[in-house]
Amino acid sequence: MQRHVVVTGIGPVSSIGIGREAFWESAVNGKGYFRNIDFDDVELEQYKSRVCSPIDGFNPQDMFEGARKLRRTGKATQYTVVGTYLALKDAGFSLRFTDGQEKNGPSMYVTEGIDPARSGVILGQSMSNADILIPNHRKFIEHNGPKRVNPLTLPQSNCNVGASTTAEWFYLKGTNLTIATACSSATHAIGTAALNIMQGIEDVMVTGGAEATLGSYFFSGFDIINALSRRNDEPIKASRPFDRDRDGFVLGEGAGILILEELGHAKKRGARIYGELAGFGFSADAYNIVAPDPYGRASIAAIKRALAMSKVSTDEVEYINAHGTSTVLNDPNESFIVKEAFGEYAYKIPISSSKSMFGHTIGAAGGLESIITLLTMEQGVITPTINHENPDLDYVDKAAPELDKRCNLDYVPRTKREQSVGIAITQSFGFGGQNGVLVFKKIDD
Repeated sequence: MQRHVVVTGIGPVSSIGIGREAFWESAVNGKGYFRNIDFDDVELEQYKSRVCSPIDGFNPQDMFEGARKLRRTGKATQYTVVGTYLALKDAGFSLRFTDGQEKNGPSMYVTEGIDPARSGVILGQSMSNADILIPNHRKFIEHNGPKRVNPLTLPQSNCNVGASTTAEWFYLKGTNLTIATACSSATHAIGTAALNIMQGIEDVMVTGGAEATLGSYFFSGFDIINALSRRNDEPIKASRPFDRDRDGFVLGEGAGILILEELGHAKKRGARIYGELAGFGFSADAYNIVAPDPYGRASIAAIKRALAMSKVSTDEVEYINAHGTSTVLNDPNESFIVKEAFGEYAYKIPISSSKSMFGHTIGAAGGLESIITLLTMEQGVITPTINHENPDLDYVDKAAPELDKRCNLDYVPRTKREQSVGIAITQSFGFGGQNGVLVFKKIDD
């Protein structure tokens, strides 16, 4: 018997809002949040770019009981736990606070209504917790040894610490792992979590992704390779996907957490269903560590695989949530990929980039963008691509000048659009040519 996978809960943690209501209110109305960096450990004049999209004022201790115990964890882990708490509550699960005093172990919450052994966590996170690792490395260098190094440095900078902490906090004893595939991490995590349910390994999965890269170290890495926008004098307009005047992405942070369930499991407990995750497609360019394949062959294949798995034809897709980074190469390349995958129908599909509002959150991107896609389907409103003011109708790729890479599709510029959406896709094309595409379908009541 085929096991269907549905989304029953969402937990967005972003610069434009934390929680479903705040996040959607900003996104649907095109309210982005960008400002200049304020690092206190380096001279800011060293950076060519100084634009970012941070979560200002984030304090998990204000959000739920027991959150003070997160104070020793990295920001990415904090975003993950908060997003999971919001998503489980949104899914209608009852969370019983234990403070780690019950026989089940150190869990802070017991998630009622699920079997812990058949509930797992698969998350995307591309970078380790630099806010834990880097300061302690500095102490090691300064003191010529481990004298001042925090003993929690290693366990709290482990790549899988977000997933393992989430399992510990909410007593989830199934599969527990992290996928690190750069900008496609969360998208790959969501597809892999769905596969676990389809194969009968688990009934409930916490998935999505998180990232906290807005420290001077990671920011330096992106700045030095000229990946970031330099619109420092006008940060609110720095992220402008598919626009002629784009000059790089804006680094963001946060988490996008989803609760996936087997359809029968969700129906049995009367859960609200956002939609079915009907299929996914993964591929690798095998081309370059940073630049995309100019012919987009693997990305096109990922779209086709996702549609084939979902049994969806190209002309049934009613919305695409684009990768849409606002970089010189990605946006025309993605426009070409959509044209190749969908043919003439590509010009009829509304396409929007959520990164225009909260920047590029790297490992969290696919999670937050999946949430936008699901809310678009639920609400019947397509979020806009803000800052899209000047269509890029003359772009020519020097690596493949014979290809039509003009950004001349329907990018839903600047203003939301009311439109019923029953089938939608979200796509991620990450550094190193790591591609992931998800297909979501509405489920009839």
